[in-house]
Amino acid sequence: MCGSVDARRHGRDRQGRQLYRCCDCRSRFTALSGTPSSGYSFPSEIFALAVRWYLRYRLSYANAAALLAERGVSVDPSTIYAWAREFAPLYKAAARPYRKGIGSAWNVDETYIKVAGAWAYVYRAIDGRGQVVDVYVSAERAAEDVATFFRRAIEATGVVPAEVATNCAAAYPPALAAVLPTALHETGKLPQQRIERGHQHLKGQLCGTRGFKTFAGARVMCRAHAFLRNVFGNFYDLERLVVGTLASTVPLPLRAWDALTADLLGQCPTQRLLGSGYSGSSFASHTTAQLDSTGQIADIPPTDDAE
Repeated sequence: MCGSVDARRHGRDRQGRQLYRCCDCRSRFTALSGTPSSGYSFPSEIFALAVRWYLRYRLSYANAAALLAERGVSVDPSTIYAWAREFAPLYKAAARPYRKGIGSAWNVDETYIKVAGAWAYVYRAIDGRGQVVDVYVSAERAAEDVATFFRRAIEATGVVPAEVATNCAAAYPPALAAVLPTALHETGKLPQQRIERGHQHLKGQLCGTRGFKTFAGARVMCRAHAFLRNVFGNFYDLERLVVGTLASTVPLPLRAWDALTADLLGQCPTQRLLGSGYSGSSFASHTTAQLDSTGQIADIPPTDDAE
């Protein structure tokens, strides 16, 4: 597209979406052309809901697809995973300006998941309020991998911790000496109890899967689960995120998710809500949304396997 604002309506595509033709370069496009959802046959509201359900609740791909099927949307289970892997990093990037400050006292620990049929290590860090700082998946439990995790966490957050609490694994002291030589290092079981409880939430989210085939997929999904946990844990400024949206009884995190979806589509939330025709909130904000035979939304509660 040439960037011209002079365009005319030009019929509809196979999904029934309005097509436009540029009067200058004669190219055709839709309202979603150039957005992350361009090229997908399903509306953005569908993948927004599916991704949030899969990352928020303890659902397998098949369970998420079954919940959509009950609401009149037929999606292959593997598509749910593809959506989550594609859009979760985009949601995280869109929410980054609204993330609240991270504390300088970190608890760091590792847990285990299956990747390509073998056990791998998931390094996680939380601050003093319980916010997940960062997540890193490694094939080995070596000082070099721990150092990589610390460097990535500092680069991603811009925060250099003054205190770090870990277990007694031999990999931590040399890694801290290389990356955080001035940080106070505390070891012991008592300081680690909170982050070990956090491992249970990650393991619970992954219990519906049979492991990951690649480290790239494991890293994306583990970070996505941490991102959703931070969103629903009030570690993002959700009030600022939903400024300009219509008043609604929908819980604030769900409205914030809808606002992030609108941001990914390059639309302001108010325009999206007014244009959706759903009287106050779009499909993506409704955990209870169902499409009936006419394509309208009916309210039927889903199965809630929340942690």
